Amino acid sequence: MLTRNEAIRIIDAALKQQPLFWQGFAIPYSIDRGSKHKDAAMLEVLFNHKLLSREKETKVIKVEGSQRKRITLNYRYDFIDEEASQHASTQGGFYYGTGRLKNIMDLSKPYLLGRSYYAEAYIQWYVTDIQDWVDAPAFDKARTLRRTLESKEKPFEKRVYLHHDGQKWGFWQGQPGGL
Repeated sequence: MLTRNEAIRIIDAALKQQPLFWQGFAIPYSIDRGSKHKDAAMLEVLFNHKLLSREKETKVIKVEGSQRKRITLNYRYDFIDEEASQHASTQGGFYYGTGRLKNIMDLSKPYLLGRSYYAEAYIQWYVTDIQDWVDAPAFDKARTLRRTLESKEKPFEKRVYLHHDGQKWGFWQGQPGGL
């Protein structure tokens, strides 16, 4: 039998073990040095927090509908090293925190599906270990990051599943019955 306290322990442990990553744009990214675009402001913050490197870049661009060319002065942002690049590409972006369980709003009774028992929980969760760069004004328009900052008071909600392997209950990734 699955108790509520056991479900709390399992879900909270699983959320803590899943680091959260934000992918706002593809890196490397080249942008005009004088740009006031929101991406320029975000890239600047990530550069200032030593998550990206930045190099000056000069490009010659053909003007459409003309024989003329023009010179653009850009910043090219890239990951600080190969390890950061590999980590970001495999994890899906920039680490910004980890999840924690706030509340189980609903926990189903265990049900048999195939040869295994599952339970479904509808939870509220929030983000801890929020990185310094997340609350920079440049990220105010990035909804996921903005919501992260207020998640303790306005938690995220989602449905998660628990699985009994014949010995004990554990966290289940994906839909019940799937592999």
